[in-house]
Amino acid sequence: MLNVEIRPHRDFLSAETDEQKLFVMLKLQPAQEVSLTKPSTAFAFIIDTSGSMYESVGNTTKIDIAIESLLSLIRSGRLDQNDSVAIIQFDDEASVLIPLTPATEITKLEIAISSLRSYSGGTCIAKGLHQALNLLQPMDMTVLRTLLFTDGETIDEDECRELVKEFAANNIPITALGVGDYNEDLLINLSDTTGGTLAHVVTGAPTGNQLSIADLPQALLENFAQAQQEVITNLCMTIKTVEGVKLSKIVRAYPTQAEFILDREPYPIGNAAANDETIFAIEFTIKDRPAAKVRIAQLSLTYDVPGQNRRGELPPQNLIAQFVIGQAAAQVDREVMGYVQQCNISQLVNEATRIAEQNPQKAEELLETARRMTVRIGNDAMTTSLENAQTELRKTRRLSSDMRKTVKMGSKGKTVKMETESNNELSDEKIREMTGT
Repeated sequence: MLNVEIRPHRDFLSAETDEQKLFVMLKLQPAQEVSLTKPSTAFAFIIDTSGSMYESVGNTTKIDIAIESLLSLIRSGRLDQNDSVAIIQFDDEASVLIPLTPATEITKLEIAISSLRSYSGGTCIAKGLHQALNLLQPMDMTVLRTLLFTDGETIDEDECRELVKEFAANNIPITALGVGDYNEDLLINLSDTTGGTLAHVVTGAPTGNQLSIADLPQALLENFAQAQQEVITNLCMTIKTVEGVKLSKIVRAYPTQAEFILDREPYPIGNAAANDETIFAIEFTIKDRPAAKVRIAQLSLTYDVPGQNRRGELPPQNLIAQFVIGQAAAQVDREVMGYVQQCNISQLVNEATRIAEQNPQKAEELLETARRMTVRIGNDAMTTSLENAQTELRKTRRLSSDMRKTVKMGSKGKTVKMETESNNELSDEKIREMTGT
């Protein structure tokens, strides 16, 4: 039901070397018979109805654009009786305007969506999240998704960060779309923890990886289309390491990036779509070991196939490493390191934005390193965003709020599929730095 490939970044590691890194690529692709199935979907749209949503954008307002985007989606003809939609509003309170309803009941949904104009107030995202969780949590063998659209900072951030762990445990990815003066670190946390996606929405002309608010209807359609392709759901990974080996990270590296929280096992890692690969980069930190060929960990998976109403598993797979005397000279797998490198871009960007005002020169150096990585990889949209950030930093010695959001959110956006021979410009020095050898 699920084709699986597990591959380390190199075949040999140096013996007697402490705090060494091993990166393992986990590549998943649904089998053909599974890809032909059509899962049912359940979407909860959480829409900010606070007072700032009534601010003008051209000849309309943000709330009106959100309404028109939702209406475009349900009128698109792309949804059928297997798809259900709920509409939730939040300001300083939250309410379910319509519970999960078949997408074919267009009139009922239109009435609920239009009623979004009837609310205003402050911003309490957690109240909206609570409503969505209550609706989606009971669902089984269904692709679940929450889409959050907000334009401001919430007053209940700590509650959001706790609540989102329940979304992850119930495999409810959050698509977080932010416009205006929102907290990008919170939206990144909501998306990362649940294996969702996110975007920085702008009211003017977009550049790089920004999303124009005028393109919001198309973005909603694409998000729904992606959910309809997720024929493998509720992926949960179990990793058992031997003494001296620590699991450091699990990151989805393709098609979009998300770093999962390692606070409970098995680790929920989201879904896999038909007709494409879903790729994870797993990082281990290894204490010094003598020369030998040894098992360092076991990896297993469980998952659902909602279109067949079945559950599947990958039995425990041994991860073997060969430790040799002296500097390990085995060739590095360029495909694996290409994904690791893409995941490192967000770390460079986060550090650059953190120190930009105190140390703009160092921040620019970090952005340049990230830019060079995106050029090698071929991520043109992210390259453009980083170049714009560098220009702004040189001119003003700081990064504006909008630019900070653009590069931080963009570094978690769509990633580039690597080929086996790709990324051959990655230097040996850089590889040693990244792998700890």
